[in-house]
Amino acid sequence: MKNNITTLLQVDDMGVAKEIQGILEESGIYCLLISDNPASSIINVYGGFNPAENVTIQINESDFQAAAEIITNSLYKDLLTSD
Repeated sequence: MKNNITTLLQVDDMGVAKEIQGILEESGIYCLLISDNPASSIINVYGGFNPAENVTIQINESDFQAAAEIITNSLYKDLLTSD
């Protein structure tokens, strides 16, 4: 059986993305965090500043509805509905 991966949402902060990942994992929904600037964490550690970064949170298509409901009932509900 093939699982299709879909985008749940995009954020511009890896810290927020990791918090959302933790919330989802508490409910048994696992996700991928994909950065458009993978070197940003190294730059942050050694340079001391956060460069621009967009993080896409991807999940299995079959988990989308449950994940959207979890996010809707969390602090991050505005991220799910923003354009």
